[in-house]
Amino acid sequence: MYNQLLYFIAALLLFTIQPPGSKPFLPLSATLLASGALFGIYVALCRWAFRPLRQALSADVSPAWLSRSFHAIQARLSIAGLLFLACYAFILNINYYLQLLPGFQWSQTLHGAAGLVLYTAHLAVIWVMGHPVYQRIHHSTKSLAAYIRGNGSFQMAILVPWFLISILGDIFDLVQKPPFFSSAAGQVILYATMLGAFLSFGPSLVVRLWGCSTLPESSLRTALEEFCERHRFRIGDFKLWPLFGGEMLTAGVMGILPGLRYILITRGLLALLDREEIEAVVAHEMGHVKRFHLPFYMLLFLGFFAMALSYHDLYLDMISYLLYQSEVLTRMVLENSPAATTLFSFVYAAPMLFIIILYFRYIFGFFMRNSERQADLYALKLIGHPHTLISSLEKIAYAGGSIRDLPSWHHYSIRERVDFLWHSFRNPRLPGRHDRKLYGAAALFLGLVAVLTWAGPRLEQTSPARQWRQQVWLTTLEAALEKNPDSPQLLSIFGGLLLEQKRYAEAESHMLRALALTPEDPTLLNNLAWLYATAPAPVANSAAALQLAEEAVRLMPEPFVWDTLAEAYYVNGLFEDALAAIQRAIQAGGDNRDHYLRQREKFQKAREGKHRGPSD
Repeated sequence: MYNQLLYFIAALLLFTIQPPGSKPFLPLSATLLASGALFGIYVALCRWAFRPLRQALSADVSPAWLSRSFHAIQARLSIAGLLFLACYAFILNINYYLQLLPGFQWSQTLHGAAGLVLYTAHLAVIWVMGHPVYQRIHHSTKSLAAYIRGNGSFQMAILVPWFLISILGDIFDLVQKPPFFSSAAGQVILYATMLGAFLSFGPSLVVRLWGCSTLPESSLRTALEEFCERHRFRIGDFKLWPLFGGEMLTAGVMGILPGLRYILITRGLLALLDREEIEAVVAHEMGHVKRFHLPFYMLLFLGFFAMALSYHDLYLDMISYLLYQSEVLTRMVLENSPAATTLFSFVYAAPMLFIIILYFRYIFGFFMRNSERQADLYALKLIGHPHTLISSLEKIAYAGGSIRDLPSWHHYSIRERVDFLWHSFRNPRLPGRHDRKLYGAAALFLGLVAVLTWAGPRLEQTSPARQWRQQVWLTTLEAALEKNPDSPQLLSIFGGLLLEQKRYAEAESHMLRALALTPEDPTLLNNLAWLYATAPAPVANSAAALQLAEEAVRLMPEPFVWDTLAEAYYVNGLFEDALAAIQRAIQAGGDNRDHYLRQREKFQKAREGKHRGPSD
């Protein structure tokens, strides 16, 4: 499940990061034909990859080899599916045609869902090609249609949290929300609230999507209820988990709230294990709850999200800087070429995807493996011996296709789990050492995340960091202007950087040259108005500032433009108009609310001073 979650995160990033642009790469017919050809190549690749395993079905091959090969091929083809998805997005730009459909321009949910559906279609090819091998490994009689349905419902439940949070995000985008929720801290709190609400109340929806049913009344159910009651563990219900028709040998626990918490067990596991072994499995799932693993995983997700927001601007600057090092790429960007947009999106997405994989595969994976081990140790402590949990693991390893040594990034192998249980039983100090190791690593890591998240925005605002970034951009843009001296975009950006460095006369010169080329560029009008309103003499020009700011706000009534207009009114002595304009900026929201509030206070003091007069 966790592998698939990573693949879906990557699919969402690859498919949604590419903007559709103002024109397609290819005509619709050519795009459809090329997409069909790509999909056909993927089908052929899957058929070729599974051919050795399908041929081996008629031979006497090792079940362990067959199982390991099956899982390895599935993983490689799932990753290949992501590469094909990137081709649809970055090379064929199918997002251009998707944006023409109703709702796609404003709904991130529809956009992301389109990418996930396309990726799932590629996964379905893997399921079709691998079905005979699956039947052999698990001694299954499940039909191909049932196998595909089982996989599909499993994937759907994985995506429920994303779907619900994305829908809520779309709704928030459509309604007026407090400005705080546009800030990085506000977004983290908002998503933490939504994720926490899902973890609390979503399990009942997930078990319905999976088609789980209540474990029937029986001596086993009675024994499990007594086991939970004896250990003061409350749950909403025991559920039969029809994962792949119930043939999978697994169990799980869902939910934080006791009344909405479920322990899921597949029929295959119930058929394989005896009562005491099932109790040991339940004790392991209880360990996840008692050691608060689910809230801990949520913190790890939110930690990554918070760090990504904190360093996003710096990351974006680095990507832009790299692209502007090339004369060819600079010219493509300035010409607003679709290829430049695609290249920027790809260069932006590739390192981000690598960072995501690195974080979840190694950091998140480290904590998951050790949390699973901690749940094993909880079961050991609860039952008093490791025998039933070990026997259940050994049975699962054998029945699952001799997977005792099958590696996993989020679980230790069954051999490693069994060995550690034996060592812990023989040496009672080991569980305590493991707990201290896990808690210490968690405290250290979450503390590091908190410090890095706090430091990110502050680091960017330090004087050395700003000067370094400005100098890097000045050097880059100077080189670009030598090759493209009449580019209004470069002149405008360069003028803005000179303004930040208070090189007012040079900034004015570059901005005026840009304005002559693009007289209705609202950003340029706004920047030049701000220069005239805030620069010292002889560059200052209050009348020109007001004229330019009024034109800019007419073309682009954004909060920062209203702020410029307010400043222009202020330097012209029109304090009532300045207060009205800054109030528009405050009401519109944005990340600079504190600045707007300081501006309002400045204008109010100026108005009061004017009303009092010099004799006061």
